[in-house]
Amino acid sequence: MWSLRAFLNTDTPALAKLWGLHHASIHSLAACPVHIWDTCVLSKPYFNAEQLVLAIDELRNPVGFVHYGFVGDRDLQSQSKDHAAVHRICVTPGPGEDAIASQLLQHADQDLRSLGAKTCSALGGGDRSGFYLGIADGDNLMGLFANDFKTQRWLTDAGFAPVRPTECWELDLSLFRPPMDRMQIQARRTCTIGRMLDEDYDHWWTSTVLGHCEQTRFHLMIKSPPSLAGVVSCWHPDPSIVGLDSSVVRMVLMDLPETVEAQEQYTYLLAESLRQLQQERKRLVRVVASANQQRIVSLLHRLGFRSVEHGLLFEKAYEAGVSAFR
Repeated sequence: MWSLRAFLNTDTPALAKLWGLHHASIHSLAACPVHIWDTCVLSKPYFNAEQLVLAIDELRNPVGFVHYGFVGDRDLQSQSKDHAAVHRICVTPGPGEDAIASQLLQHADQDLRSLGAKTCSALGGGDRSGFYLGIADGDNLMGLFANDFKTQRWLTDAGFAPVRPTECWELDLSLFRPPMDRMQIQARRTCTIGRMLDEDYDHWWTSTVLGHCEQTRFHLMIKSPPSLAGVVSCWHPDPSIVGLDSSVVRMVLMDLPETVEAQEQYTYLLAESLRQLQQERKRLVRVVASANQQRIVSLLHRLGFRSVEHGLLFEKAYEAGVSAFR
């Protein structure tokens, strides 16, 4: 049997080692060395050391960890009081790995219930995730990669069930050409694109979640009468952080408007945003979407994106009939 204890400041090298061993065992290239732990995870103002729990063997060596806690609220203005997530679980590969994972997840489950959580997602909380953006597989926005059968088994044994398929779409900006037809020409005549840098953000949650990143928002403005018609947000890791690729931009899309004219205007917003990122010599753009968002998928196809990875978001309800993704 293993003992459990909360994170200590001296544990960072052990966390980096456990991360590397675990991700190598599931054939993942994700890396989280010590300086990234310190800069991008442990420095978050809402990080709670009591919710990063390590399993220790009889020789006092860390053999696994689970990181859990609450995610963003529905408006992404602050932390949710009832929707939690298992942000990450890593265990040293070996004969006892399933038992270690079970003990860690059971501890997280009991603690979250005592704190009033109604639902728990894994891994991460979809677009409400608070940790490992730009670091973990799928940025903790996709849940688990579809080929991560080990972690899926751990979650299933702990009572989690898949609730939403996810998909990562990728665009090679060196190949991007804006769509150009009669509808797009009309959109260009009636709209302009504006840009807002990260220092203009006023949402505490968004600013802290992406504190290790640079953010940009592109605005679609109708010329007459002047009005805001759409927003697209982009972020990438700060170039000064060694080991994180700042040439890969993540794009966050809003729900598509209903009318054909508004959809063409939004397509123009995305195309112009991509063109500007291309001029800045960014390499790739990635978008995470649910597989059931058919209109967004069609738009991504039109812009030249291709599907590169599939995932599954898991969930466990602590109250009957409660779901975070209703």
